[in-house]
Amino acid sequence: MRAAAADELYIVFSTDGGAEVLPLPVIEKRLARGWQCFLLAGTVDLPADVIEPWAREVGPRPEGQESLWPQYPRSAHDPLFGEDLGLAHGATRAAWIGYEHEDAERNLRLLAMARGVRDLRTLDGGYDDHGRSRPLPQSVWLGLLAHAEDLDREPFEAPGTDRWRSGGSGIPLGVLADVQVYTTNADPRIQGKGHSPFCAHSRERGVVAGDDVLTVADLLDDGGYDWCSKCQGYAVRRLTDTELSYCRAAHRLHDIAQNLDPGRGGHDRLDAETIIRQLRELADWRPIGEDHWYMSGARRWRRIVGELQVRADAAGRDTP
Repeated sequence: MRAAAADELYIVFSTDGGAEVLPLPVIEKRLARGWQCFLLAGTVDLPADVIEPWAREVGPRPEGQESLWPQYPRSAHDPLFGEDLGLAHGATRAAWIGYEHEDAERNLRLLAMARGVRDLRTLDGGYDDHGRSRPLPQSVWLGLLAHAEDLDREPFEAPGTDRWRSGGSGIPLGVLADVQVYTTNADPRIQGKGHSPFCAHSRERGVVAGDDVLTVADLLDDGGYDWCSKCQGYAVRRLTDTELSYCRAAHRLHDIAQNLDPGRGGHDRLDAETIIRQLRELADWRPIGEDHWYMSGARRWRRIVGELQVRADAAGRDTP
């Protein structure tokens, strides 16, 4: 087998850890402690028949554009809503941010390896000359993680009692509950704010072994977190197609709930017929790739939809 390179990721097998994806410095540290493993493949060993079609699908970096990144729609009912949270947008980020044309395929190879890692902190192989985590360049971290502001948690929050703030709709988190969130510090007992791995205060160094990992469910609890006001304190692991489809549907349901609330949306511009049709669609909806709804979330979802259908029918009768 060819010589191992420090700026790659490797699939290794051991009897204690099974198959893992690790950077070379981590492998070397474990070997020094007597660990035994078999190196199966490196990033460059990934089959071209898989990587090259993916690179063509992502496409080349556009030239002569003021901004590489499209402004995705803010309407929850638009099919592209939330696209900046998804895996496809992450692949584009990883491929298009680079100094050389060759970076695109290399970054996609690294991204393909890293996507299957359970805990991204295990990818920390130390620091490069610029103080950034290696072996992953920042563009690959952007392919793995989305910024905090991209994830709007309002639909899943409890309805608010503050007349100056509408609050959420209490929609269950469902498949989003276990989505990972990475921060430099999530413990309020430790001095210092929590920062995103992309924040200038953390030197934009990506995820490192000493970072903290939470879930989206943790964020909904009042844990006394002290977040940076510039980066909002964390980055979110990019959503799979199943998770993104649920996020979109939840925002659609939340938007309908707001429109049916006179104190938030107002009945003066209510299109009851459209809302009733949308609720019928959401009543029969299930996440992409999910053959079976998780029972507690499904029951709560159907109850919310049913309550909104009653309100929509009443609003339709009251609307001239």
